[in-house]
Amino acid sequence: MTEIIQGTCLSMCPEKERWMRERKCLLHNFEIDESTKGSKRPKADPMKVVKSFGRPAAGLNMTDPNQLRPASILLATIRYLFTKITTRTDVDWTVTYDFVFDRLRAVRQDVVIQRIDVSASISIFEPIVRFLIYSAQRLCTRTISEFDATLNNKHISECISHLLALYDEWDKVDGSKLDKLVEKLKLSDDRQQMEALYIILNMGNTEALTRALTLPLTLRRSSDVQLAMKISFAWYLRNYARVCSLIQQLSPILVCAAMINISNIRRTALRIMSSGYNSKVFTFPGMKLQELLLYKDIQIVEKDCKLYGLEFTEQNILLEKAKFKGDVQSVNSEMYFTEKTLHDYLPRILLEYL
Repeated sequence: MTEIIQGTCLSMCPEKERWMRERKCLLHNFEIDESTKGSKRPKADPMKVVKSFGRPAAGLNMTDPNQLRPASILLATIRYLFTKITTRTDVDWTVTYDFVFDRLRAVRQDVVIQRIDVSASISIFEPIVRFLIYSAQRLCTRTISEFDATLNNKHISECISHLLALYDEWDKVDGSKLDKLVEKLKLSDDRQQMEALYIILNMGNTEALTRALTLPLTLRRSSDVQLAMKISFAWYLRNYARVCSLIQQLSPILVCAAMINISNIRRTALRIMSSGYNSKVFTFPGMKLQELLLYKDIQIVEKDCKLYGLEFTEQNILLEKAKFKGDVQSVNSEMYFTEKTLHDYLPRILLEYL
C-alpha cells in the first residue's frame, strides 16, 4: 500500500527554504521586505516569499511533510500569485511570467508528491492551465531569450493531459451522495471550458474529437464545447476560412489557445491557396488574406508570404504552387489582442474563477 504524505507547511514557503534563500541572496524582488530593498543583504518578507521549484537531488528529502503545502495552502498560493503578482504593472510581464511559472511548477510538484485528492487537484490545475495559455498569447512576440514558447506549450500539454485524466477519474466517483453530487456539478462549470481548450489546442485531431463526442451530454452541449468542436471539424476538413471565422466567436481564453496554432493554420491555408489559386499572372489581394487569416499587420502577411516563397508585390500575392515552401515554419508571431486588452482581460481569464 502506498504511503500517504500530508503536507504540514501552512505558509506559501517553508521556513527552512525561506531562511536558506535569504542567507544565499536567492530572493526574488517580489519577495523582498520593502524596508530592506536597498540593502546589501535584503530580508525576506514572510508574507511574499513563495516556494520555488527544485529538482530532486541526492540527499534532499522531497517527501518531508514540513516542506510540503496542503491543498488549501496551494490554492491560496495560486490566488496570491494571480491577484498580487500577475496584475503588477511596474515590471515587464516577462519578469512576472518567469516568477509565476516557476512557483506554479513548485505547486504542481507538491500536488504530485502528496497525491492530493482528485477534486482538489482539479481546482489547482485548472488555473495553472489558464495562466500558461494566457501567457502563450501575451508573450508570443517576445524573443526566445525572453520567452520559450516551446517549453510553455510543453507544460500546457502536460497540465491539460493530467487535468483530463483527473476528470476521467472523477467521473468514476459515486455521485449518489448529495455532497459528492453538488461538488460534481460545481466542477462541471469549469470543466466545460477546459474540455473546449483541449479540443482547440488539438483541433482536427481525431482522438480529441472522439473524446469530445463521448463527453457527458451536459458538457457536450455547452456553448464552449460546441463551438470548439465546430472549429475542430472545420480544421479536420481543412476549411481554413471557417476555422478563422469561428475563432473570432470564442471567449478570450479560447482565442488565446487557438492562436497557439495560428502559424500552422496560416501555413496550411497558404499551401491550399497556392494550389487552388495557382497562377503566374493573377494575384490575390493581401488585405483580403489579412482579414481571412486573422493577421493584424499587413507587414506580417508580407513576411509570411516571402518565407513560404510567394511573391508579394504592392500588397498583392502571387500564389504559385511550384514555389511554395511547405517545409518551413513561420516565426513571424503577432498578438491577436493588444497587450492592454490582454491586461484588461486578466480578471476575466485568471481571477474570475479563483
